[in-house]
Amino acid sequence: MGLAMSYRFGLVLIAATLPAATLRGDELPSGASMRLGETKFRAGGTVSELHFSHDGAELTSRVVLDDNRAKTSLWDVANGRLLAATVETRRPGTRVRWSATSIPDSTRGILIGDDGVPVVRDFAIEKDLARLLGHHARVSAVGVSSDGKRIATASADGFIRLWNAVTFRPLHEPTGHTAAVRSLELAPDGRTLLTTGADCTVRVWDLMTGRERRAFAIAVDSQPVFTADGAAIRIPNPEGETVRDLVTGLEITSRISRADDPFAVLKMLARQANFAVAVSPDGRSAALGRRDGSIDLFELASLQVRRTLAGHVGPCLALAFTPDGTRLISASTDHSVLVWPVRVRDVALTAELKRETNAANLWNRMAYGKGSESYLAMARLAADPAAAVKMARLCLRPGGVANPIADARAVELLEAIGSVEARALLRELAEDETDTVRLRESRAALTRLGDVRSHGDGVRTVGGTRP
Repeated sequence: MGLAMSYRFGLVLIAATLPAATLRGDELPSGASMRLGETKFRAGGTVSELHFSHDGAELTSRVVLDDNRAKTSLWDVANGRLLAATVETRRPGTRVRWSATSIPDSTRGILIGDDGVPVVRDFAIEKDLARLLGHHARVSAVGVSSDGKRIATASADGFIRLWNAVTFRPLHEPTGHTAAVRSLELAPDGRTLLTTGADCTVRVWDLMTGRERRAFAIAVDSQPVFTADGAAIRIPNPEGETVRDLVTGLEITSRISRADDPFAVLKMLARQANFAVAVSPDGRSAALGRRDGSIDLFELASLQVRRTLAGHVGPCLALAFTPDGTRLISASTDHSVLVWPVRVRDVALTAELKRETNAANLWNRMAYGKGSESYLAMARLAADPAAAVKMARLCLRPGGVANPIADARAVELLEAIGSVEARALLRELAEDETDTVRLRESRAALTRLGDVRSHGDGVRTVGGTRP
């Protein structure tokens, strides 16, 4: 009978609703739950052209992707919302504009200097009126609205700024980093994030609200870190080191020791290889950042890709899991930081999987399928805990044929469910010394679930099992 036996699932699924927008109303990529900071006008590459609509309400940017393709984006000038984006064959002769761009009904214009900074010049009196500072890369395109009230500038890092054409002050100051985010670090509490940007700032974020708590100026190439207790940050500088308290923002004179980072060597190698990597706290999966901005989540036991998270429009430079392993945080050259829920229950189910009610078929796909197929089946099984535990009890009989990958996936499913019945089965597996993988994985799962018990002789055991 074995796998031929099946249990019918209830068709009611409880779907976790994730916020559809950030603090500032920008749309989120599918699968992300939060964006730290505002992301107005971040085009994700070198902008070669900028054009305002006739009424000045919309702005079009053009980014060269490669020799044959270009991306055109349409923005709402009032709020920075991306209205549309298309990738098309690049027009012959497209090039960066280095000639002056005129401001209508005036003798003024904007040109890009040799240092890559746009300059507003009055050509009638041959005098420079202002330098439009604020970009952290060479400005590559300039646009002016038809009414002459707004100026748009864009740089090679994909950052677009709007300016008042009379006062030459920026109209929008994005909250958060205004250049590539180079690194991430989580405080021990898992609620506070530190980000370091190429804009020479270090910022501290509250991961529960997405709000910025503190921001400090840093030297070029400085790499700030949390202190061991997460209550302050250490900021290296040419004169030595500054320690800043996160509550008051004041400098602390005494030095605070920092615990060694167990992944320091791995992070160093990743930086040298020019890619981002992070390992989940349970050691089951690893996240790998791609140059196209996507993130692959690998199952370490099989080295197969389980999920691909697509949302950044620039290369992913840094990744970090929260201490409880429920969320992944990513940073990119597109200036943004995204938060991704990565529990089994956070996986979006396909319509085909929602219709599947045969638990035996789903178990086979989870245990023996590859990559995303296996993980989707695990997510569907987790949606009906009672039926999933019954299948696990049927398929994980003591003395059965061992399959390390299938057994590890089964234990992962039971841990994700975490019900009384699932824990009871994990305790049974933790006592079965005939199967090393099941025993090891079950004991580790019970420890993470907090299922640690004590006996009368004072010996503490995991899941009721003596070490």
